[in-house]
Amino acid sequence: MRPRIPALLAPLFALLCWGTSAHASDYLTISTGALTGVYYPVGGALCRLLNEQSGSDGLRCSVRSTKGSLANLQDLQEGKSQLALVQSDVLHHAVHGTGPFADQGPNRALRSLYRLHHESVALLVGEQSRIGSLGDLPGKRVDLGSVNGGDRVTIMALVEAMGWQAKDFAPTAGLGADRLQGLCDGSLDAAFVVAGQPNQVISDLTGRCKARLLPIDDARITGLIEGSTYYERGRIPANLYPGQTMAIPTLGVRADLVTLDTLPVETVHRLRRVMDEHLKQFTRLHPSLITLTQETMTAPSPAPSHAAMQDDPRAPEPLPPTLMPESLQPGSAPSEALPTQTVSGAGATEASAAPEGEAAPAQTPSDAAATGSAAILEGEAAPAQTPSGAAATGSAAILEGEAAPAQTPSGAAATGSVATPEAEAAPAQPPSGAAATGSVATPEAEAAPAQPPSDAAATEPAATP
Repeated sequence: MRPRIPALLAPLFALLCWGTSAHASDYLTISTGALTGVYYPVGGALCRLLNEQSGSDGLRCSVRSTKGSLANLQDLQEGKSQLALVQSDVLHHAVHGTGPFADQGPNRALRSLYRLHHESVALLVGEQSRIGSLGDLPGKRVDLGSVNGGDRVTIMALVEAMGWQAKDFAPTAGLGADRLQGLCDGSLDAAFVVAGQPNQVISDLTGRCKARLLPIDDARITGLIEGSTYYERGRIPANLYPGQTMAIPTLGVRADLVTLDTLPVETVHRLRRVMDEHLKQFTRLHPSLITLTQETMTAPSPAPSHAAMQDDPRAPEPLPPTLMPESLQPGSAPSEALPTQTVSGAGATEASAAPEGEAAPAQTPSDAAATGSAAILEGEAAPAQTPSGAAATGSAAILEGEAAPAQTPSGAAATGSVATPEAEAAPAQPPSGAAATGSVATPEAEAAPAQPPSDAAATEPAATP
């Protein structure tokens, strides 16, 4: 017998190869923020989780340190990263082409994945400063955030809500990149810091430099919050920093994890599966993530949700039809002519009888428990064979070029069906014995002399063509 296994298994082998390549590793880079901020460790927490689960979901991740939200959006557009952390107000302006994006127009490709931690606007004043409230700031040396940074967008929205302009504050030129250290040496009176809580920079300024936190609580700030969909009330918990014994009310934003609409659906599905199954582990990786839940993370965002965030991440991906074996495709028919056979599963005990004058159609195994269907090779006629012996459970395998004479089932455990080749007469066998349950189908115009079965335990019928 010539082996045909390689030819028969080739389509299945291609199918398995496709499945393996579909789960090949995807490498994601996430743009975050400064090393001393909260965006960077939050991005690191996400990458740590994805990398730990890369064996099952195939996602690998790295963190990119940046200057913040505006730089992160630029990274997405230039392909330097696939994920980015962006403040909710900056994201709103980017989607609608307003604020710092007025000259660029709306960005229609931005897509939201998750809403992450809350960010608070912290107002810090120097130890020697005589500033006692938000209203005392005009005329003082106040840092308004990094130039071209996302924090500047939020701070200027607050300043404008209070009815102020940048020129209402004393000049702060010459402070340099480490400008917040002016709160320590007295060259700066106050500073705004937009960050998740707790924050390493705020901890250093309140501890080493004895800076103080002041509340941001004014009716005009309340109007700013209520008049937008991206600002919210914030609160810095008591005793979070040195010398801070009371909770501090303030203005807040959210950190949104975003991508572009070109990120593949399957990649987002795999990201979702990791987050769904390991959310508790993720929330323990940084203090700012502790309060996150599935509900808060999937709340409406300023950007439209990615398509893969709106369906079932566990739904199987469709297989390429060109790689699917013909016999597995829906509605496919066998390409070889098969003789009339009845193949039954482990629990089937009764065969269908063809109506008089009609030919019984060929049947193929339809049960996972069917273990003995005949292997018919192309271009060969398969004469009927019946298994015999106490343990026989399958149909006969017909070898190429060999004739197999008809046999009568025998043995206490024979369960296979009998296939009678064309032009042979199948003698009728009335069932006898306690276990006989099959029926006999005799074609029209054939003589079927009565013949009792040879075994009380025969349970399968004789089907004639």
